[in-house]
Amino acid sequence: MIYHVLPELEPFSATSGGAITHTVADLMRMDSNRAVVCISADCTWGFSPHRVITAAGLQVFARLKGRRYYPAWLTGPMLRVIYRPFLAVLKKGDIVWCHNQTQVCAALQDGVHARGAKIIYHSHDAWPVSRGPRQLRNLSPDAWIFVSEALRREWLRVLPSLKNTHVVHNGADESLFYPAREKTHDDSVPTILFVGRLHPEKGVHVLLDSIALLNEKGLPLKCRIVGSAFSGNSAPTPYVQSLRRNAAKNVEFVGHRSAKEISEEFRSADIFCCPSIWQEPFGKVNIEAMACGIPVAATRVGGIEEIASTGGVLLVKPDCAGDLADALQRLLENPDLRATLAEQGLKSFLSRFKWSSILSGYDLITSTL
Repeated sequence: MIYHVLPELEPFSATSGGAITHTVADLMRMDSNRAVVCISADCTWGFSPHRVITAAGLQVFARLKGRRYYPAWLTGPMLRVIYRPFLAVLKKGDIVWCHNQTQVCAALQDGVHARGAKIIYHSHDAWPVSRGPRQLRNLSPDAWIFVSEALRREWLRVLPSLKNTHVVHNGADESLFYPAREKTHDDSVPTILFVGRLHPEKGVHVLLDSIALLNEKGLPLKCRIVGSAFSGNSAPTPYVQSLRRNAAKNVEFVGHRSAKEISEEFRSADIFCCPSIWQEPFGKVNIEAMACGIPVAATRVGGIEEIASTGGVLLVKPDCAGDLADALQRLLENPDLRATLAEQGLKSFLSRFKWSSILSGYDLITSTL
């Protein structure tokens, strides 16, 4: 059995869970030999209860301020008590798959090995390495998985002694994300779509500045912003309020949407824009857009360059509204370019980013443990 351990605050929910929850749910749909371990869960994913293990003690642990910076000698015993009921069910040959939680992985690894099981650390971003190597010296999983080569390089820059490291990109569900059979909206006014968290590092303000530049040129367009500050319909932050206040009239904020609704947003759009200004570890929304058959304009950061390596994406430098506006203008004015990029992107998705392909990559790793 493979047990996916979510970050300590992330519920296993289709409505309030984060990106890692969606990844784990996709894997569980494809493989009945997988289960999830989490702080809480609801029935929105539709999995049977025996595949969902909740660690109730995490509710208390999550309320400890600054817990990510506590020393291992303090957090380790607490986490081992919290996860003790889960460890008790492990059998020889099982795999514990820790997502993005170095503290949890370090606390559990000895108990996992004592049960004859293996443990994997799966990194979805680089925040743990910002604390420096001393904070990670007790972490020794049986394998490391990174969602991009860019992310692996960031970890190896701080921890060059890491062994058994692997890169496996994220995937998208082709039964949910697929091209529209036909466009149902007015093609004379193309729609630019953004999907993601409304945080400064996602660069939504840069997109809005580029929309203003395109409006000055009189280009017909609409822009739809899908997402909220956090998972679910969270209250608007000062950043979100400033976005709404400064947005042009042809920009619409539609809030949080379910995965099914997001796939419909992709199919209804003409261009997808990912204006991230941080080193995006992967950028799953880009492959979801490619799967739905629309061209992508994105920034040249982190793992996005790896996604774009086989086509489907126009890359621009980050945090530059002028460059982004130029790329969007090329796409707005050239339907043939949009069609070419859309075809390239769909082909790339089908060959590289379907979950069946990603699962094969995971299987190669687990078969060697």
